[in-house]
Amino acid sequence: MMNANSSGRVPAPEPAVTRAEPSVTRPEPREPRAEPRSPLPRAAEPRAPETRVPDAAPRASVLGPTLRFRGELSAQEDLIIQGSVEGSITHTQSLTVGTDGSMKGDIRARVIVIDGKVEGDLYATESVNIRATAKVKGNVFAPRVGITEGAFFQGQIEMQPSGAAVQEHSARLRQAALVPPLEGAAVDQMLSAS
Repeated sequence: MMNANSSGRVPAPEPAVTRAEPSVTRPEPREPRAEPRSPLPRAAEPRAPETRVPDAAPRASVLGPTLRFRGELSAQEDLIIQGSVEGSITHTQSLTVGTDGSMKGDIRARVIVIDGKVEGDLYATESVNIRATAKVKGNVFAPRVGITEGAFFQGQIEMQPSGAAVQEHSARLRQAALVPPLEGAAVDQMLSAS
């Protein structure tokens, strides 16, 4: 039997409306699986160029092994000497004479580390460290002095707290610079008066 539909078609069944019941699904515990290892190393993936952030602490300046310097040298940042210096160094930070470095003259700095050769006096307001590879001919004035076994040292050591020896020696140098040199006649007069 047919429906009394004017087109003669059979009407399509109406879709059934069902409500979705909330279902609770629990994940099943998995056992850890070992990832298969590739016998070949992976190729490095290309990376975008990195932007360098300045370091919090400044790095030391280096006077390289081919450098030869004569005169007075002064600096405000840490310094490593791998070359040859003749003259004097006045420094406010850490100064290192490296294993290839050599120095002829006095050094004044906060911290002095010697790995190479030095002929001259060392004045430090904090410490002097003479390491095993060092060869030092000169006096050391610092509150703290360390000499590692195997180092060569020829001279005297004067240790006073807070760099007092350095300040005292600098005062003596300033005083000596103020006194005019005696001439031959004045020396003869002083000697004959006694």
